[in-house]
Formats: sequence, C-alpha cells, structure tokens
Amino acid sequence: MDNNRIFKRTVLALAVSMAFPVSSALAQEDEVAELISPNVAEASIRLQHLNEVNPLYRQYYGINDEGIHGSADLKVIRRSDEGRWLRIEGRDLGLRTQEFGASIEQQGDWKLGIDYNQIPRYAPFEVSTRVTGIGHDSLNLGTRFDDKDLKTERTATSLTATKFISKNLQANVTFKNEDKKGERLFGSNGNVGGYLGQLFAPEPIDSNHKQIEASLDYATEKFYVSGSYYASFYENKAGKGLFVNYGTTGGTGNPVAVQGTPTAMSPLSLAPDNQMHQIALAGGYNFSRDTRANLKVSKSFATQDDSFLPSSVVPYLPGMTRSDLGGKVDTTNVFGSITSRVTDKLNLLASWAYEDRDDRTPQLDYASYNGRILQNNPESQTTQRGKFEASYRLPKGYNLTAGYDYDFRKYEGMDELYRDEMTENTYRIDLRKSLSDTLNGSVTLAHSERDGSSWGTTPVLVKTATTAVGEHWTAPAQFSDRERDKLKLMLDWMPVEPLSVQFAYEYAMDDYKTRIFDIGLNEGRSELFSLDASYRINDRWKANLWYSHSSNDIEQKSLNSTYGSKCDGTTLPYTCVPWGADLKLSSNGVGAGFDGQISSKFSVGGQYLYSRDVSEYDISYADAGALSSIRQGAGILPDTEYTLNTLRLFARYALTKATAIRLDYVWDRREMDDYTWSSWSYSDGTKVFVDPNQITRVIAVTVSHAF
Repeated sequence: MDNNRIFKRTVLALAVSMAFPVSSALAQEDEVAELISPNVAEASIRLQHLNEVNPLYRQYYGINDEGIHGSADLKVIRRSDEGRWLRIEGRDLGLRTQEFGASIEQQGDWKLGIDYNQIPRYAPFEVSTRVTGIGHDSLNLGTRFDDKDLKTERTATSLTATKFISKNLQANVTFKNEDKKGERLFGSNGNVGGYLGQLFAPEPIDSNHKQIEASLDYATEKFYVSGSYYASFYENKAGKGLFVNYGTTGGTGNPVAVQGTPTAMSPLSLAPDNQMHQIALAGGYNFSRDTRANLKVSKSFATQDDSFLPSSVVPYLPGMTRSDLGGKVDTTNVFGSITSRVTDKLNLLASWAYEDRDDRTPQLDYASYNGRILQNNPESQTTQRGKFEASYRLPKGYNLTAGYDYDFRKYEGMDELYRDEMTENTYRIDLRKSLSDTLNGSVTLAHSERDGSSWGTTPVLVKTATTAVGEHWTAPAQFSDRERDKLKLMLDWMPVEPLSVQFAYEYAMDDYKTRIFDIGLNEGRSELFSLDASYRINDRWKANLWYSHSSNDIEQKSLNSTYGSKCDGTTLPYTCVPWGADLKLSSNGVGAGFDGQISSKFSVGGQYLYSRDVSEYDISYADAGALSSIRQGAGILPDTEYTLNTLRLFARYALTKATAIRLDYVWDRREMDDYTWSSWSYSDGTKVFVDPNQITRVIAVTVSHAF
C-alpha cells in the first residue's frame, strides 16, 4: 500500500491556496475540495517472486515457499456530514503476516473496532531428524530421516468499544484473543546405550491467551480519575507433559523406536494454565498551571492451580496432599509523581514507586534426592524506586539538570546463598546548551553505587564429598556490589539548511566487588556511537546516511580444580588452576538511502544496509603442565559472526491521477559463522544446521488505485 499520496489532505494546503489570485483559486477549486476532504479509498495488489527460501531471511517474512505469491492492501476512510467515521485498513492480506482493522465511530459519542493479525516465526536453521510426533505431547523415533521446519504462528483478534457517557465521562472495553501453535527447539537428557546423551525433543506449542481490559475515565480541566480492570487467562492445550519415548538397544548406543520406553527425563513438564486479575485506580490534579500531581494504585492477583501429571505417570511422595501447585502471587503497586515549574527558570520533578510481590504459594515436599526431601521455594520481593530531578535555566543558553535515583529491593524466601536486601543510589547531572543557531549539544554524567545486606553464607575453602571447587565463592551478578559510571554526549548540527547531522556517544564502566580470590564478575564496559545525517538536495531529491557502533565487554575470573582438592594452597598447584574470560560483543552497522522524483509521475528510491555482529570468547589460564586439571585446548573457542547485507530499490510510476504501478527489488545476503550450529548432532542422530551463506532475492510488482 502506497502511503505517499501525491496530494496530502491538510488544512495547510487550503491556507496556501488562498494566497493565489482569485482566477487561480477558481481554477483549483476542485483540487482544494479534494485536499480538505478526509475521505480516502485505496487498494493495491502485489505480486512478489521469492527466488529461494533461506531460514535466516524467512524468520518473520511469512513466506516459506519459492515462487510467486500474491497479496493485497486496503485503506478506506469515510466521514459523513453528521460526523460518522468508517475506517478499514488491511496489509499483506493473503499472506501469513496479514493484518486487518476496521472501526466505526460517531465522533464525540461512541466507537467500535476490530483488529486481526498473524505473526509467524520460522526457525532460523534446518533440522534433519527421525523423531516423529513433532507438535504433539508424545515423541517417538522412526526409521527414516526427514527435514523438518520448526515454526510458531500467532493469530490475534481484538475487539474494542468506547462510549462517551457525558462530556466528561468515558467508558472503554477491550477484549483480545490470541492463539499460538507450532513447535520450538528443545532437548532432553536421556540414557543412550548406557551413557547420558542429549535427545532432540521439540516442545509442542498450542496455547490460548485471553485478555480483558475495561476502564471508566472522568476528566475536567482541573483533575482526572480513572478506574480500570484487567484480566489475563492462559490455557496450554498442548498437554501437561512431553513424553520422550526413545528406547535403546543393548550396547550399541543407537536409539531405536521402542514405544512406551521413556528416557531418564521423561516426561518434561509443559507450561501450566494460569490467570491474573488486576484492579487499578489512577488520578491527576492540576494545582495550578505550573504544578501537577499524579497517583496510581493497583492490586493484582495471579493464580496457578492447574493439576499436575497423574501419580501413575509421576509418583508422588508419600503423604503429599496437593495435586496442583496452588500457586498464588498478590502484587501491590503504588506510583506517585509531582512536577512543578517553580519559576520561569526552575523546574522540579519527584516520583516514587512501590511494589510488593507477595508469593503466597504453599511450601510443600515435592521430591526426594539422595535422601533429602526437596521443597518448592516461594519468593517474595518488595521494591521501592524514587526519583528527584531539578532543572535550572542558566544564562547564555545553558540548561542544568541534576537528578538522584533510589532503588531498594527486599527479598523473602530466597536461597541462603543470596542477600535479603539490595540498595542502589544513582547521581546524575546533565548540561545542555544552544552552542549557536546551528549547533545544540548536551553532556550527561551519572554515578551509581550498589550494595546490600550481609550474605547468607560464607565462602568455604575445604571441599566436601559433593563439591570440587568451593561453596558460595561466586557472587551472582544481580546481588554483587557494583559501581557504575556513565557518560553520554549528544550533538545536533545544521551547518546549512538542507543538511542535518545528529551525533551521540555513550560509555559505561562497571566495577564489581567479588567475595573471594576475585572469582566472578570483575569488570564490565559498554560503548555506543551513532551518527545520522540527512540532506535535502532540492525539492525533489533527498538522501540520508547513518552509522552505529556498539560494544559490550565483560571480564570474569574463576578457578578450575580436580575433584576433592582444597584450592587453598595446601595441595599441589596443578589441582587448582586460575583462569579468566574476557567476553566481547561488538556490533557495527551502516546504512544509506535516497528518494527522489524524476518527473511529476516517476519517482525512485533505494536503501542499503550493512551490519556485522561479532562475539569473542577470550579465555586464558595458567599452564600447570600435563597434570593440570584443565585439558589441553580448553578455552579455545572461535568467534561467532553474523553479517547482513541488504539492498532495496523501488520505482513508482503514476499511470493516472488515481492509478500507479510500483516495482520493488530486494537483494539480501546473510552470513552466519557460528560453531554451535555448524555441525551439531543430538545423540539420537538429529542434525541441526545453519547454511553459513544465504542469498535471497525478491522482485515485487504492485498496482494501486485510489477511488
């Protein structure tokens, strides 16, 4: 569908036409009438040819077959003299990515609407397997290998209704129904010829999600208040468990189809049904033209009472009284803010957010392992976030903003390894200035400090019969003490009227405090640079260019030990080898485009995009010789790379004032160098493969007509 109409229907166009002489205005009377009319009726038919189905390109494209595919777009807007509106819009109709929406409205009184859309997702790899039953809750092994396309597809329908009960009172209701079907990559551990192996066990997807939202809003010039209700209902129709019925032959190690012989980890639990209800009350009040306050309070109740698999499949512990989790989580949220323009130079903002997540799930015995009874672990959390900000307009075009952010979290029911409380304080300052009539800039500095209460455990050096390296040595990232410094620069430059340039740079540095021997996260760095330029060559032609670079770097350290060593210096050095990992992710992208008119009827345009993502795994360790607990070659992992080259070209020709034809061409090359999927094989023989070089070409012809 072509959204770039030759004539834009705006009131400004009418104002411009009034500047012409009377004779000219009379000559353009029909054209002006068309410009100010809101009525639109456009339809287009598109035929596109796909030369080859490539897994990386097809993920969200919606087409999984080579050849020619047809689709249609539609846009209709009608308004009567009585203020009755009709809107109909469709995109990609006939494809698996189709969207459709329609609404009818009596302006200022009521509105009814319906929306429908499909969202497909195809797996970005190829699978060859003899597993049968994919998409269902029972998997078996066949005798023949077949190629399988793993995919999921969501179809969602929404209904909306709005009614103005009075000038100040409005009611709104929305209902959304979404179905999701398909399968996705998953695996299971199992006994393969007497050895533990990884089995291909794709998860079946068949779920329904319903959402209901209703609100009643009242507003005046001085204040507003809104009461709302939201409900969510999730139902998993795929079953309660995934049964992996792969048997083994004695001693060969090759799985064969033995119906009813489960693996060591069968069945695998699937997502249980659940629901949530929330009520909320929000309001705002204008104390004056310069001061406003807002407040919102909500309470939600989430439950999960779907029954477990029957005891005939998964034996329950003796005395176990529940056949379902009885999961219940109540959440309370409160948010308030106030903004005030104290003087013509000083502005203040303050806000506070409170969340209490109360996990009221019963704690019961569910499993037994090595003589220990294992229970579920309900975890509750309270969070408080505060913000204070002051902005002051200084002389000579400067504007200074200082801010303070507070984040406090309290945990209950966490494992003893963690902390009960975490606090983070952030101080930031921002300075902006109009450097000249053509140059504006800003710089922002921020410093954060995070720490917490005492740890529930103490690092243990002496090994036990069940630990090889140590207990509680590593501090989990979200519970580690950390200092973070951030810098942000922005410039907006317009050296000449046709040229506009935007520049941005961000840098952040994290410094973590470890518990012992510097084990765990030590440092983290991130950097972002972007440059965006647009140039208007003349009234008919324009061009743009952009570049971006981002990088993330994490450094961590650890120890590798033979089983039972102390790692405290009292045993031979080769039994406890220090090693470190420097993990880097970098991304670079560049793009350029142009758009122009060769004549009043003929326009062309194009866009080129290049991006490259690289993940590096730099692992180093002390070489302790042949008796080292680290094997030779450990830590030598190749980089993974993903490169994208895309060229898009179009040409559009107006056959008549209402009819146009458009030609599009897409050339897309994607390269993936990832050792993970270069030759991956499951223990049952299933192979997962990604073609490292994929080229896709699409040619499309679109005919559009405006009625």
